[in-house]
Amino acid sequence: MSAETIISIIAVLVASLSALYARWAVKEAKKANELNRFKALLDLKSGYLAEMDNQMRAAKDWGKDDGFVKACRDKFTQADTKHREVCKELDVYHSRLVKNEI
Repeated sequence: MSAETIISIIAVLVASLSALYARWAVKEAKKANELNRFKALLDLKSGYLAEMDNQMRAAKDWGKDDGFVKACRDKFTQADTKHREVCKELDVYHSRLVKNEI
């Protein structure tokens, strides 16, 4: 075998290993993005729960049944709706995590 043939074979091997590494890196990056999205959804969920708790306490501490309490109830309802949407998405992600699809 000539030197050119050996260099060509080595170049093919290096290119193949580079392609395998790139494929692995893309797969890991996708997994990291999915896990970051899951964490963001968990943060959203806790934020909506805190907002709901804050609105309940504000309405309770106000003591009167007026426009402020109605506004607190409306905010609570909006936060509850968004919380439920986030929980639905989290259920999907959770089942994928349990099945090790992510």
